[in-house]
Amino acid sequence: MLNPLRNEDQETLAKMRTLRHTLRPSERDVAEFVLANPRRVTTMTITRLSEVCKCSETTITRMSKALGYQGFGELKMAIATELPKRETGNLFETIGPDDSLSAVAGRFFHNCIQSFSDTLNFLDVTHLEKAVNILNQSSRVGCFGFGASGLVANDAQQKLLRVSIKAWSFVDPHEQIFFANGLSSEDTVLCISHSGETKDILESMTVAKSNGANIISIVGNPRSKLAESSDVFLLALSNELPFKSGSMVTRLCQLSMVDLLTLGIATNRKENILEQFGRNQQAVYERSMDSHHEK
Repeated sequence: MLNPLRNEDQETLAKMRTLRHTLRPSERDVAEFVLANPRRVTTMTITRLSEVCKCSETTITRMSKALGYQGFGELKMAIATELPKRETGNLFETIGPDDSLSAVAGRFFHNCIQSFSDTLNFLDVTHLEKAVNILNQSSRVGCFGFGASGLVANDAQQKLLRVSIKAWSFVDPHEQIFFANGLSSEDTVLCISHSGETKDILESMTVAKSNGANIISIVGNPRSKLAESSDVFLLALSNELPFKSGSMVTRLCQLSMVDLLTLGIATNRKENILEQFGRNQQAVYERSMDSHHEK
């Protein structure tokens, strides 16, 4: 499977945000410091950084290589190159009780814009096309998710139905397994999980896969068990830590990937979908008129 993180044009800090939770604890601590202080880090030597982070220079080198760089020098140069394109503020600054509503709004929309930009930069069109083709050829599609990702699974079902894909959504682990046990190689499961490590979603995915179903996942971590077990995965990136549930920004990015999938399907089925839209609108109109007359 192609790894979209190997593209050379992707931003260093976005890559670090995405992969930080796959690093060893000491390496992750360094990554968190770099993300919080990118401009400061570009002026530091590896020795100074090791002193501040209370780790060895080897740990910093190992972290740099884990992100795809030859060493700290190359990593520092990559960060310095992209800094002018970004705001200098701390992207992970928490909202405080004294913050004005204007400041909260500005920070929220900044994080939304940054996450959408990162998601676009890491978008692998080959993965997207493969996912669209799988959905187009599927007899049935099950949309699985939990918590906030479960809301996205419900939205995915609605969007897929609109483009003539037979879809169901399940947010209960038992119902997911019941559905997965009835699947075959003609069917697909769309799994949505930011961490890609949620136990229940992995179990449901495994049952579906054992019955021959195709697996498409929307994840925030390309090295997660869910991504690695999928036939194809799509990245929805945000600043959210992997097990911090309920992020609004993460959900928006996941929803955008669902919309991309349905737009891709709609492109291939334009005439049929337009005809179906017309029938749906007529049915809704007639229902609304009947309700009006009853009143």
